[in-house]
Amino acid sequence: MRWAKMGLIALAVAGLWAVAAQAAEEEWKPQGDGWTCLFNGKDFTGWKFVGGTNKFWKVEDGVLDNALEKGQHGCDIFTDQKFRNFQLHIEFKVPKSGNSGVYLRGRKEIQISDSYGKEKPGSGDCGGIYSKVAPSENAVKPAGEWNAYDITIVGDKITCALNGKTIHDGVEVKGCTGGALDGDDSKPGALMMQGNHTAVCYRNIWIKPLPEEEAK
Repeated sequence: MRWAKMGLIALAVAGLWAVAAQAAEEEWKPQGDGWTCLFNGKDFTGWKFVGGTNKFWKVEDGVLDNALEKGQHGCDIFTDQKFRNFQLHIEFKVPKSGNSGVYLRGRKEIQISDSYGKEKPGSGDCGGIYSKVAPSENAVKPAGEWNAYDITIVGDKITCALNGKTIHDGVEVKGCTGGALDGDDSKPGALMMQGNHTAVCYRNIWIKPLPEEEAK
């Protein structure tokens, strides 16, 4: 009887974790102090556009939506604020054959693309540090579904989880990737999202700057 009760307790705990995981997937919330929400879900407060002009980005129902259609050429979007060492949570989804990217400091791109089901993803597939390092596994969901990146960058080292799976663990990435805002990676830089290839959606963008002493 005692073992049966323990089994029931274990099942109950597992059920609670499943509910918690589902809730977390629906709406991620920061744990602990020091987090700042970069996107208010209402307008472009705190953001700028490469080239200064926006044609296709819009804000709708708490989503930053780049409503780019085939054959159109949009622009990248980046934050007013600049950061050096930080933790980042950002959620995204792309359409079929979608292509975008998240630029840490505006200079190191974590690729976003519709590469679901690809057996051996490369640096140009979702989760790759573009042109530098391939992800350790393909953890992206099918086109049209929401995904989540949890990224830490300290100096030249990047740790990245995609949908809860670690795909980069403290990999060292020196220098910038293609399409960077500028070429000096020794300074703090903006968070930038690529918007000149295809449609893409972002939401729930949170950042936690890391003090130099903590980063070390």
